[in-house]
Amino acid sequence: MTLLLTWFPIILGVGVGGRLLGRTRGFGLGILCALFWIVLVQASAGAEVWFHPWTVAGLIAGAVTIVSMGGWSGEIALEPRSNRAASTEPTTAAAAAERRPLDQVSAILDQFDDWLEDHRKDNNPWPKFDEFVRTVLYNCCGATHVRPYRLMADSEELVPLSEADPFSEENPLSARQGIIGHVVTTGRTYLDNDGTHGELVSRLAEESSETIAWCFAVRQGATRLGVVVVGHLEVAPDLQRQFLRTVERLVVRLWCSLLEVHRSRSAVLDDPVSGLLTREAFLAVAEQSLAESYAQGEPVAAVVVTLERLRELNDSGRWEVADELVRMVGQALRRKVRMDDRLGRFDGSRFVLLLRRVDSELASLIVAQIMSQLEKICSEESRWQASIVVRCGVAGSGTEDPDLRGLLSRALMQCHRARTADIPIASDLKPPPVAGAVSS
Repeated sequence: MTLLLTWFPIILGVGVGGRLLGRTRGFGLGILCALFWIVLVQASAGAEVWFHPWTVAGLIAGAVTIVSMGGWSGEIALEPRSNRAASTEPTTAAAAAERRPLDQVSAILDQFDDWLEDHRKDNNPWPKFDEFVRTVLYNCCGATHVRPYRLMADSEELVPLSEADPFSEENPLSARQGIIGHVVTTGRTYLDNDGTHGELVSRLAEESSETIAWCFAVRQGATRLGVVVVGHLEVAPDLQRQFLRTVERLVVRLWCSLLEVHRSRSAVLDDPVSGLLTREAFLAVAEQSLAESYAQGEPVAAVVVTLERLRELNDSGRWEVADELVRMVGQALRRKVRMDDRLGRFDGSRFVLLLRRVDSELASLIVAQIMSQLEKICSEESRWQASIVVRCGVAGSGTEDPDLRGLLSRALMQCHRARTADIPIASDLKPPPVAGAVSS
């Protein structure tokens, strides 16, 4: 009992000390504590302790145990530190790699919230959204040569979100041909070198005139909205298929969100028949465009288009026919103007345009092209069962900076002069000729 009562606390102290000091110093501490224990036992039991063989054997065994405990506890102290240093780095790197896709998705959502707040009231936010999609795909997947297309309503044509020049003669992209047409019609995503597609789909991709690494459709339920085509990907599709699928669905959701916001805004600002801005909305956006043009020293021109005898269709109860005519005129006007021009339906039979960066002379040439299209539409008397006449008045800002209402009043006056002179177009550059006059 004398041996155990003194040995037990000493060996516990050696274990704690060795763990703090390390292996070499732990051995030294064990030797000192073993000697101390032997001296302490002899002081307690006297010299007689050395005359009993079993007691001597117990002293030797206890001393060896104390020394071993010092070295062993010191070795344990070193091993976990090295193991922890070796195992912590890979664990941290793996956790960061797993967290990276989630961080990217979270960052995209935050960026879209800010972007939508800035462009919510844009008359045409799609070109800016085209840039946003390109940036997102590049940052997430290293995607380059990205081309988002939207499917035109009641058509099989794909047009870029960036809104190419409406006067361009380039052939539109078909929504039913090649690998892009396959993706649009079926809704199935295409990834280069993906063996799950099948031989026929791979052959379609090989026959394409351009390199396509990734192509996915944009849908809202069963409605086809468009397609996103990627020419090159830095990530390996076979290793990042699930991540690419997540990014794809995220882009589709953002596209649909913007579409709903744009539709909600259009329901308030757009005329439901013509699809053009209402008079109040036109005056608001045109006022801003006019101020921007004057600030940059650009000329502007106001154009008023009138459909004479349109009221006869409404008075005779053929409202559907009148609405169809107004709808076709609105579509023709949208196709013939640029993105930053402004269009509106002023009242039942009159439409108004604000053309930027053009003077009266150039505006008259542009209006002449527009009028040729409108006259073709209105000349179908058998369809409308009425003789619809189109007239137009043009007024430019000239060397002055008239306000919007003054500019529109001058264009309305020119439209009235065109009717008085029985000519299709009247401009403020020169008075219209007198009807029936014979040139000398």
